[in-house]
Amino acid sequence: MTSPQHGRRAAAPVPARRPARRPATARQALSIAAMGFVGAMIVATSVPALAVTATDAESRASVYAPVEDTVSFTPQHVEVGADAVEATLAAESYDVVKAPPPIVSQVAGLGSVSIIESDVVVWPVQNPDRRSGGYGPRDAPCAGCSTFHDGVDFTPGDGTPVMSIADGVVVKATENGGGLGVNVEVEHNIGGELVTSSYAHMQFGSIAVSVGQRVSAGQQLGLVGTTGQSTGPHLHLEMFGADGARFDGFAWLAAHIG
Repeated sequence: MTSPQHGRRAAAPVPARRPARRPATARQALSIAAMGFVGAMIVATSVPALAVTATDAESRASVYAPVEDTVSFTPQHVEVGADAVEATLAAESYDVVKAPPPIVSQVAGLGSVSIIESDVVVWPVQNPDRRSGGYGPRDAPCAGCSTFHDGVDFTPGDGTPVMSIADGVVVKATENGGGLGVNVEVEHNIGGELVTSSYAHMQFGSIAVSVGQRVSAGQQLGLVGTTGQSTGPHLHLEMFGADGARFDGFAWLAAHIG
């Protein structure tokens, strides 16, 4: 038998009150309002400030429309004082110089050829300081070679371009020049005098001009070789006047080139 308990009975725990639930319609209204605000911000930041809206009753210009040029110019006027003095330019005098007459030369197979005076004279190779023989008496360097050298031998290297010393007309271009081998001759008008330059011992197949062709100073005629009576690659240059007499081509070139 259980004895009765004395004193106050402990109060029963009170259950926690849950917050009252908002109606579903209120939550939906807040979500719709938030989405509408975000959409309005996107439209406000992406649409140009001056763009025309569907509800805008006032006509506005588009930012993409071309702008009309409204710049205007006011005519300028220059006032000249009564004491201004008009300057008179002095008349310049000049002389008319007649061009020197060309030389008319008789070229075999071409007849009369007019040769205009050349104002420029150049070396026949790029390195004229390299030479193996000059004009004048010498010991014959090979069997059949002469003891008097009619030209000057330049040795710039096998295959070096050979150039015309001045403007002129080609009067010979042959690969069968006898002792001269591959040979080209050009007639020039230098100071009113007929001068011929002859380029010998060039390579076979290197002739770049033909008989009757007009050439300019420095124009390529062929390549340094060792054809004909030659002991090694070099350019044998001969120069002579209307009488055919050879002269020292190196001394002549040095005097005319400076």
